[in-house]
Formats: sequence, structure tokens, C-alpha cells
Amino acid sequence: MKISGKSIIISISVITLVNILSVYYITNSVHMQSLLLSLLLIIVSGFFSIQHHKTIKRYELLKAENEKLTKEKLDLAQKYDDYEQFFASFDEAIFFSYNYASLQYSFSKGVEKLLGFTQSEFNNRETILKQIIHKENVTLLYEIQRTLTMGNKIRSEVKIVHPEHGEKWVLFKAQPFKNSEGLLEKVYGQFEDITRQKELEIELKRMAYFDELTDIPNRKMLDRQIQKALVRSKRHRHNFSIMFIDLDDFKKVNDTLGHDAGDQLLIDVVSRINNCIREEDVISRIGGDEFIVMFEETGKDEIEQIAKRIIEYVGEPYTINDESACISLSIGISMYPDDGEDKDTLIKAADKAMYSAKNNGKNNYQIYTNDLNDVEINDKGIFKKWMEVLQSPFK
Repeated sequence: MKISGKSIIISISVITLVNILSVYYITNSVHMQSLLLSLLLIIVSGFFSIQHHKTIKRYELLKAENEKLTKEKLDLAQKYDDYEQFFASFDEAIFFSYNYASLQYSFSKGVEKLLGFTQSEFNNRETILKQIIHKENVTLLYEIQRTLTMGNKIRSEVKIVHPEHGEKWVLFKAQPFKNSEGLLEKVYGQFEDITRQKELEIELKRMAYFDELTDIPNRKMLDRQIQKALVRSKRHRHNFSIMFIDLDDFKKVNDTLGHDAGDQLLIDVVSRINNCIREEDVISRIGGDEFIVMFEETGKDEIEQIAKRIIEYVGEPYTINDESACISLSIGISMYPDDGEDKDTLIKAADKAMYSAKNNGKNNYQIYTNDLNDVEINDKGIFKKWMEVLQSPFK
């Protein structure tokens, strides 16, 4: 066992003191007693002097340690203030933190430009994010909050509504942090304005799936819509119909009034067709003057009524650049499941029915029947009949 120097000194002092006291009590010499008492006082004084010196030294050490800790605390406070000012001063990038204990947000300055409220409003109103979130993304906001509460980081595109600039898109990134006890303590995150990127993305998607002139679905989008509609019809055993529309004499309008007039005519035709069908029906432009309309849960009688309405209304004269333009329509109709159970078969059946209507005088509609299987359409879309021989001079 290791004995410290301090313990040895104290032990010696105690032993010496005991010895002096013992001699003091057994001696009868007053002079000796006085001498021993003086020696005792010297020893006691020395002992307390040593203790006093040690106390002063310990005090000085504690004082120095306290000054050091105070300085470190001041430095930390200054760094925190600097961080807060630095954090809050960003004008472009938008950073934020959320304290679970105090339920307090802290946003950087850039939040004002992006989200349309003051920095102070965001820092002091816990529900403000719910106020600016687009109604389409309310459910997404709750999913984000739940994910963060579970301790998982998040990266999500969110649509918001700016009080002055309308709809905007932001990229939201956040990381939750836990304390030493494993409890959620803070969330640090960032908002980034991605409105321009989303607008370009939407525009590219529109170019890929929508007709540039008329802004209705193109053939690619139509294929997707038909596939989905067929799945629903098969599952619920609903009727599903395809209407193939071709404009008669459209080429004459292009040749006489010009292509710009022809483009305007197509736009007007789409507008009129939309006025003849229901909101849930889908119209698509699949070629120059060819359109397909698909109908779900629509019976034969209702389809025929719609076809008659389109022929009558869409076939009325048009005025384009103060010039009159007249067209008629030929319509072919096919129905699921009687005329086919897949997209290609149904479109081919409606196409044959349309050409049958065109071949029978135009400006009318034709519902597909099995006898139209004897009809083939070549690459130019011109009828061929295997029974044409019946129309020969031998007929």
C-alpha cells in the first residue's frame, strides 16, 4: 500500500505531539514544561501554517480552473451566437432546426423569399408549414413527420402555395438526431427551391404524352389509359368502348385556307368534341386528323347518342380568319368484350368500322360487326374487300 508524504508528516507530527504531552505531564520542572509548551506551540503553528499554505494553493488552483471553465463557457456562448447569426443570415439556402423539447423551429433568412412568410413568423408559429402545404401534399406532410419521429432521415419533393406567387416546388431534406438516452432531440433540415426543375420535368412529360397542338393525350398516353381502363373493366365487368373519329375533307381546308387554318380547325374540333362527351371520357389525337375517344361504363345506346351528337355539332361550319370551313366526320365504334379483349384488337375493330362509315357516304357512324372482318386496310388506309368481285361487271 502506497503511503503519501502528507500522511507521513501528519503521523510524525501526531507522534511528536503525543510524546511532548506525555513528557509535559510527567515532568515537574516548570522550565521544562514551559520549554515543552513552546515547542508544542511551534509544532502546532507549523502544522497550521502548512495547512494554510496548502489551502491557499488549492484555492488558487480552483480559481484558475473556474476562470478556465468560465472562459470556455463564454467562448461556447459566443460560438453559439455566431452560429445562430450565421444560420439565420442565409438569404438563398434555407436551413431549419426543430427542437422536440421546446417545440421550437428555427429558420434561416432565406425562408422569407421561398415560402412567403417572415423568418419570425416561421420561428414562432409551429403550424405554419401546414398552412402553406398544397392540399395535394397534406398526406405527404404527415408521412414526413411520422418518418422523422421514427428517427429516419427524409428526402422528398413537396408542393407548396406561396401567398403571392402561387404554386411552388421545394426539395425537403431532414435528419433527426437523438440524445444519449436514445430520445429524439432535434431535427436539422434544408429546403431547396426546385420549381424551375419541376416545371421543366412537367413540360417534358407533357411533350412525351400530350399532343403539342391540341394539348390532349397523344397515342402514347392513350395506350396507357386504355390498358388501365381494360384492367378496371375486366375486374368490375364494366362496358368499355372505343370511338375512332376521322375528319372528312380536312385536306381541302389545308389546301384552300392554309396549314395555320387547318391547325386552328383541329383545335376547334377538339373543343367541340369535348363539349359532346363526359368529363371522365378521354379524347386523344393519334394522327393528323384522326382521334380516338374511350368510354368506360357506357352502353351501346348511350354511345350511339354521343356519336350522333358529335356528328351534328362538330360538323357545323367553322369560321377561321373570316373564312368559312366545312367538314364532316366518319366514326367507327368497337366495344369490349364483344369486339375484342385487348387494346390492339379493339382499336383495329373501331378503325374498320370507321372506314366502313366513310365508305358508306361519310358523315355517319358505324358500330363494328363481325362481317367487317372481310375488310382489310392497306398502308394508305384505303378499303379493300375480298368480295369486291361482287361489285364487278359480273355482279
